[in-house]
Order: sequence, then C-alpha cells, then structure tokens
Amino acid sequence: MGVYMERIKVGYSVTQEFSLMRNGQRTRKILDKLWMRVSRLGGNPVELSTTQESLYDADGRPLESVLRTRMSENETVIKAEIGQDKIIFKSGDKIIKEFAYEEEVYFGTPIEKIIEENGLKSGHKYTFKILDFTTYSLVNTYFEVIGREDVLILGKRLNLWHIREKTDTVIPVSVDEWIDEKGNSLKSVSETGFVNLTAIQMPKEKAQALSEENFDIAFSTLIKSNIILENPQEVQAVKFKLSGIPTERIKDLPFDERSQKILELGKDYAIIQTTSQIFKEEEAVSLPIEIDEIQSFLKPTTFCQSDDPEIKKTAEKIIDGENNSWRAAKKIAEWMRKEMTSTYDIGFADAREVLRNRKGDCSEHTVLTVALLRAAGIPARAAVGIMYGEGIFAYHMWPEVYVGRWISLDSKWLAIDKKTGEHYTDATHIKLGQSLLDENIFREMAQAISEIIGKLKLEIVDYYQDK
Repeated sequence: MGVYMERIKVGYSVTQEFSLMRNGQRTRKILDKLWMRVSRLGGNPVELSTTQESLYDADGRPLESVLRTRMSENETVIKAEIGQDKIIFKSGDKIIKEFAYEEEVYFGTPIEKIIEENGLKSGHKYTFKILDFTTYSLVNTYFEVIGREDVLILGKRLNLWHIREKTDTVIPVSVDEWIDEKGNSLKSVSETGFVNLTAIQMPKEKAQALSEENFDIAFSTLIKSNIILENPQEVQAVKFKLSGIPTERIKDLPFDERSQKILELGKDYAIIQTTSQIFKEEEAVSLPIEIDEIQSFLKPTTFCQSDDPEIKKTAEKIIDGENNSWRAAKKIAEWMRKEMTSTYDIGFADAREVLRNRKGDCSEHTVLTVALLRAAGIPARAAVGIMYGEGIFAYHMWPEVYVGRWISLDSKWLAIDKKTGEHYTDATHIKLGQSLLDENIFREMAQAISEIIGKLKLEIVDYYQDK
C-alpha cells in the first residue's frame, strides 16, 4: 500500500504471511512493515521504519511479537512473549515489564475471526484487548462495521465494507478502513492528534516508488507566538497563558516551583511562569555523586551508551579531572556547542552514532550530552517540551543535570548570565515531560505530548529579558 500525508506520498506499508515450523509445531507469522521518508523543519528527508513480526500457533493463538523501530542508524527492538497466564515485554535479555492477564489477547483487530464467526454486518460492534508496545500493556480497541460503500480507488469505483477502529492508547488513534469480503484492506485513513496517514493498495513497484514531493512532519506541530522575541536566549522569565487542552492535563506537567510553576488555574486556561535557573558553582556537589535515589540517571541505556569506551574516554578528556559537578557539566556543554553541527537531516540517533558523526538536531545534542554527563559521573536525563525560535514555538528536547538539584542545561542553545557569567537555559522552554532515554523513550515522549500536540495554544503574557 502506498502511504500518503496530506496527499503527498511519503512511503509504503506491506503485510506478509508465512507458514513455518517451530519446535516441531506448525506456526503462522504475520509481518507488518511501515516505511516512510519525511523531513523536519526544512531539513533533508530522513527514513523511518517500523516492522512488527507476530507469531501464532496452529489454532491462531498469539505466541510472541517483535517490534523493530529504526531511525537513522539506530534500531530499537522490543519483544512481547504471550504465556498461558502472563505477558512479558523484553528489550534484549532485559525484562521491561511483565503482568498477568485473563482476557483474550490480540496483536491487532482479528478481522478474519469476525468474518468467519459472524460475517460483516452493518452496525455490528466489538471490543478487543490489543497488545500496545507504547505502554507495554493491553488496551481496548473498538471495532465497528459502518456498512457497504462505493469508494473510488486509483480511478476504479469499488463497493467495499467500511469499518472503523478506535484504540485507547497514549495518543488515541482512529482508523477508517475499506475492506473486501475477505478482509483485505484496499484503503485506510488513520487519524491522530496531529497527523493523518492515508494508505491505498496498489502494485508493489508503484507503492515503493519515491515521490518527488517532500512532506515536513514538523510544520503541523508548530505554535505561532503572539510576540516576536529578539535574542530569546536572553529571556530569563516568561508568564504564559496556556489553553486548548484540559486544565487537568496542564496540572500534570512537571512543575517544580523553581523553573516552572502554575500561577493561576482557570476553567479552560492556566497561567504558568517559567524562570531560568542561575546556578552557582559553589552550590554544586562534588564528584562522584552517590545519592541512591538518582543512580538510575547514571546508568547506560539504549540511546545513551555512557559505558562505551569512546564516550568514556571523551568525557574524561573534556572534564580533565574536574570534581565540581557543575563546572564539569558546563565543560561538556561547551564542548558540545563547539563540536556539534546542527542539522535536521538525521533521525533519532544514539550517542555512539552522534559522537562519530558530530551532527544532528536537539535530540542528537541531548543523547550525546546526557551520555557524556553520565560517563563523567553526573546524573542526567532528557526534558521533552517546546521552546521559542524565530516567531514560533517548536517541539524540543534538552538535557537536565543533577548537581545538587536538577538544572536544565540546553547544550544546543547555551546562554550566559551577564551578571554572574553562569550558563543557563532560557525561559522560553516549557517542559512537558522527561525521559531516561532508555527503551521507554517512545512511550515517555508519547505521554509528554499526549493531548497536547496539535492542540496546545499559548500566549506570552509578560516576560523579562536580561539586557
């Protein structure tokens, strides 16, 4: 199937079925692949792909499913094993989550089962428990048969069944699909909060052919600012009015009473204030930092391989024996500013790849900065949110370090306080969530932007600029 965004062809999807023997038993494997090529903020196109391999026994019972997500050179692999009474999610040999279950479980809507047992009948509705790799859980999928319709597909008018699926995942997905009597999909339209995908069945060569047009996936998420800020890196305090999303969702943002706090909560809006934290070297704790509750922020992860020999060697060279955690962190941030080339031409790369290539956008700056900080013994994590630039607010990621308390240290947009000479992160940053940058990254990012992306409205009410 050729895949389109706003009538621009961005890639293809394919479903394949195989019969194979496993441990002397006949099994069936379904392979679903989605490949897309899109750009971000005017950069060259990048390739993104997800492949899900699902295995069933001879009776159609799900056994296991493996989801592979590739962006740039990095591939994330998550496996779900379905036992008799327990489901286990794994990343390599590491168990991410396991839980007991009693309901019947599916890897996707069982259209074949519906057709075989009840046939397709207008108005019929079903609810199924579907395995969700984003939240490592079972979620409800609601399936409805709308009825037969005449649909124009590639110049041919076909009479097909119109079905609708809605899934209760972190970012709700609604899919309208037109299928034949056997359940084969000829057209589908998937809607999320900020982007729609249309897939149309066509010959393989045409589906895989590249389009001359390019779709920029970031433009639909931008928020226009009501005020043009000159030198936004000098902005040290901002009062924002947020609306467009439930106030209960705003209350769930990571407020800390220092860098981000709620001033007023109305029925359909909130006034919040962001403030740059000017941290002083004499307040920093010394290395090594051995506080038990933050040790998880020192460990190597899927994207931040802080135990990699080259990353450790680079971190040691940068900090050069410095044991003041804040001074060491600033050295790493300054090294990143000098060594990195900013580009939007790379997908989500891991720290090893970024160290090797020395280029990327905010996500690449963040993963390498966090990896270097952890390699130097400084706890670090990623903040996920939005920030101002050239008249708009765009989705952004930046590092946070623990040097006695948590401080934002955006290595891509370093600012220096004119009074103290200290580095700080400007107050146009609004934090929506945070991440360890491990195998949970996509779930954490989805949770951070859930109900927000494409819906959030903001207005700058007031601001202070360090002139």
